[in-house]
Amino acid sequence: MMQLDWIISYIQAAIEFVLIFTVIFMIVSIMSLGYALNYVGGKNTGFFSSSISAILMVILVVFIPCLGCIIALYLLKLRHNISWGKAIIAVLLAGIIAIAAYIVVAFLFLGGLTAISALIPFLP
Repeated sequence: MMQLDWIISYIQAAIEFVLIFTVIFMIVSIMSLGYALNYVGGKNTGFFSSSISAILMVILVVFIPCLGCIIALYLLKLRHNISWGKAIIAVLLAGIIAIAAYIVVAFLFLGGLTAISALIPFLP
């Protein structure tokens, strides 16, 4: 059993790494949605309300792939009292903010340009 201790340690470290980054990415996504909703003039843009909206949007898009996107925008429209155009702008702006934050997290925690270059293939 002693020979497999390193495998167990490796798996445990990988699980902890995934859990930490999942929590970081969830918080960044929720905060970016809240900032985007606040920018377009939505109501109820607090952390708790934005987190409920973000989680419901993810559930809808995952379980109803094509129609879920439209239902998620409608949900955003209803929960935050904004128009369809503002809902689309809020989702796009939240995505841009989240991607920028993910790049910053990659630079800080994953080794800088090495992590980004691994994500973007330069050769076909």
